[in-house]
Amino acid sequence: MKITKLASQKKDPSRVSMFLDNQFFCGISLDIVAKYSLYVGKEIADLESENIFKDEIQNRFLSRSVDYIARGPKTQFQVKKYLRELSLKQKGKWYSDISKEKLEDTIEYVLRKLNEYGYIDDGNFALLFVQSRIKNKPRGKAILISELLSKGVSRDIAEEKVNELVEDEYSMLKKVYEKKFKQEKITFEDRKKIDFLLRKGFNWDLIEQFINEFTD
Repeated sequence: MKITKLASQKKDPSRVSMFLDNQFFCGISLDIVAKYSLYVGKEIADLESENIFKDEIQNRFLSRSVDYIARGPKTQFQVKKYLRELSLKQKGKWYSDISKEKLEDTIEYVLRKLNEYGYIDDGNFALLFVQSRIKNKPRGKAILISELLSKGVSRDIAEEKVNELVEDEYSMLKKVYEKKFKQEKITFEDRKKIDFLLRKGFNWDLIEQFINEFTD
């Protein structure tokens, strides 16, 4: 196959449309043009055209992932889920027929690069998440751990960061209670208040200690 045309794209001058044997092949970035030393008239083997296309798709997924992370810290699980959803959304636009195996390879490539660049770090995500919760929406340890698990953070990391940052869970319970009920007393018969604290992730031992403080 021969490159018969490299046309700058009107909407994005940093990209060109590549034609092989007078047939549109795909849109590629100038970085890809430079990497493969592409020019009109160059002969392209099938394997090289496949590699060009693979690199282009990887770059598109990587670029979208960076934009996604720029909106706020993400876990590896969240980015992987986003990439899979993106692959379905862009089918027929970026590509017409790619095997599931090749798509998974692309996703793994992007995740490796994001890790290398330090763009995703589950430990740092957990730290920032717990700090934000403590400041804005205090919760018991159980809820904090559960929330981190739901975002794909491993149990080891979730428990480590929660235990590291939540030094005084009892004080946090008091803060949550007083925000909701002010200085109202609580007894062992107050199911509504007790259930509220349980839903916020505080264990029964802490709640019992808190109730006893009011009844003493």
